[in-house]
Amino acid sequence: MGGGVPWLDAPVMLHSSREDTCTLTPEQCAYRDGFWRYWYQSDHRYALTTVYFMIAMIGLFIVGRVLARIDAPSLRRNALWRRAHAWLRAIGYRGFRIQRLRWYSPSLGYLLVALAGTVFFFGLTLGPKPYYWPNTKTLSYGSSPPLATRAGWMGLALLPFVIVLAAKANWATVVTGISHEKLQVFHRYCSYAMLVLALVHTFPFIVYHIWYGDMMEQWRTDLDYWTGVAALIPQAWLTFMSFGPIRNRYYEFFKSTHYLAALVFVLFLFFHCDFRLSSWDYFIATGCLYVSSLLFSQIRTFFAYGTSHKAHLAIIPGEMIQVTIPVRKAASAIPVNMTWGPGQHMFVRFLGLGWCSISSHPFTISSLPPAHDSKEEPVLKFVVRPGSGVTAKLYQLAKTSPGLGVHVTLDGPYGGMSRSLERFDRVLVVAGGSGAGFTLPVIEAVLRSNVTRAGVGTGDEKHSGRSATQLRVVVTTRDARARDWYTAELAALLAAYGTRAGGGEDALVHATVYLTGLAAADASIPSLLAGRSSSSEDGDKDKQLTEPSVAAAGIAWHDGRPDLPALVNTCARAGGGAMAVTVCGPANMQYDVRNAAAAVQSAVVANGSGGASEVYMHTEPFA
Repeated sequence: MGGGVPWLDAPVMLHSSREDTCTLTPEQCAYRDGFWRYWYQSDHRYALTTVYFMIAMIGLFIVGRVLARIDAPSLRRNALWRRAHAWLRAIGYRGFRIQRLRWYSPSLGYLLVALAGTVFFFGLTLGPKPYYWPNTKTLSYGSSPPLATRAGWMGLALLPFVIVLAAKANWATVVTGISHEKLQVFHRYCSYAMLVLALVHTFPFIVYHIWYGDMMEQWRTDLDYWTGVAALIPQAWLTFMSFGPIRNRYYEFFKSTHYLAALVFVLFLFFHCDFRLSSWDYFIATGCLYVSSLLFSQIRTFFAYGTSHKAHLAIIPGEMIQVTIPVRKAASAIPVNMTWGPGQHMFVRFLGLGWCSISSHPFTISSLPPAHDSKEEPVLKFVVRPGSGVTAKLYQLAKTSPGLGVHVTLDGPYGGMSRSLERFDRVLVVAGGSGAGFTLPVIEAVLRSNVTRAGVGTGDEKHSGRSATQLRVVVTTRDARARDWYTAELAALLAAYGTRAGGGEDALVHATVYLTGLAAADASIPSLLAGRSSSSEDGDKDKQLTEPSVAAAGIAWHDGRPDLPALVNTCARAGGGAMAVTVCGPANMQYDVRNAAAAVQSAVVANGSGGASEVYMHTEPFA
């Protein structure tokens, strides 16, 4: 190594030369230059093949997106189409768990994609022979073991996909319609594959040079080993720190440092590749894709939305934090052109909170923007359960300085539902804990669409035109005060749209709040609210929370946990037509609902129908 640029050969070029002179016998040269063995074409054989495989996988999701958008009535009536659609949905919803480890898998569909990737990488790594050149002390086919060569190129080809899938606004989302949070599982899978390939690339060199007897000399004189190790260490750190239990426990530290670790990894990998063949092309592709994604989100944050937003914090019953952000520029008082839909989330950076200000944090939006014909200003609301890190600081700030404005920057919205709820005949909304905030914009979206279709209030009266969407709401909480707060919020929302919840089959809205755990045993409440509120030491405060009257709103209270699989099955069998299920809550809640929806879709495959002809499901991981 040498020249004017540290750690790079001189002269620095974009691509190294492919000129090759073989000094072996013709037979040996022919063997060395075989299709899967020739070093000077190894980037084309292995790196490009990996790129083609990844593009093919993305293509499958593009096809799925196109098919999902086909909504022709003739196809919906076709039994074969319905069964095929239901089969794909069942695969997309079905999940698994190891209860002892509290581990919940991604959907079966995601696991099948991971299996296809595993077969591909193992096949392309271990399929071609030989793993090592048949060298002797006097005969050399090359100093780069074929196994190490192909593993290195395949790992490098994954770099653009690993980096791009980590971005919030990314090109994969643009072409597939899958939001960034649901692509994170593929970001991790690609990272795991890249680390394994990096190790497979590393160890054959060590084995070869130990056999040859010059390992220590190579370590002292060849910078490739130094740059390789310098890249491998942060790569391994990033990969292992991303494991769920570790990431969740040290989330703030990992989130604050992983950008630096990723930068060190990419930088030393760049030096390690040293413009061999077309290796730097993959860094150029990575830079173009990631920088364009980053620029989009940053331009939207700082130029479209501005930096004058203030978040107002308040402690609400249940020891949760309500974050309220009026969406308007303070200087000009002109509403920002920002809109969002139910189920979407926003990345919020709270300024002035020390280390926690370095990164933004995702929160599910618990409000809807005003209707198009409304003169109200849009307000972002979030309901957050305090934990560690930034939420703990927000809780302390809200407790010591209620109503204090905290400067924030906004990035989003992201996620949301791929289908409009107004096209469904029935909508089931399930949430637990702070996920209750997620339900409010979902409920309001359904009520608003019912009003739009009917042109009048959405009570139990008959509607003209297309029938209104029936709504079933089930929320669980361990805190009686949180139950009271949510009940009051829901009652106010129903009253604003001139409707109420009811228990009859013809009612458009059914709403039940479950009090679980020890709180249910301690709370002195009736099992079904019928005009009476629970007793409390803070009588005046509870009275405020129950305005308007929850009895008039018809919201039911129950103790214990709901049978979610039975609930999904009952709603699905309540009639034909299309049904949507939305869920935001703990992993076990999402697991029960996902698998229940998968079972309903499997029944459609087996029996044709017998209930809902379609079950669309949306899961929300943030709260």
